[in-house]
Amino acid sequence: MSPSEDDSPFATARRATTCAEFVRALNQLRQTRGLSYQQVSDSAGTRVLPKSSAHALCTFRFPKREDQLRAFLTGCGEPADARERWVEQWRRVTASRANRRPHPAAQLVQSSARGFSPPE
Repeated sequence: MSPSEDDSPFATARRATTCAEFVRALNQLRQTRGLSYQQVSDSAGTRVLPKSSAHALCTFRFPKREDQLRAFLTGCGEPADARERWVEQWRRVTASRANRRPHPAAQLVQSSARGFSPPE
């Protein structure tokens, strides 16, 4: 990254094209605020965010639900307008074809078809 590029957590999220990159941005947000997972959990307000969920969102689990992401962002102290921008980025990454997994049944059909050879 060149010195002129923005290295803020949100800029990282804005550049994210994969779930893993977005998760890294969430962890960067937490770290730049100097917050522990427990502090994020405690500060999530009326939204319930267990400490274990805060940890998972920063290490390996892409938020599956918008309310979970909003709770995390609230816990990190993001103001309402910033939370909206994060949610927009989350929706963009979620909608990306690169992050879609085929339905398990489709995976089964695809793997079965690979081993299929027509009768002679």
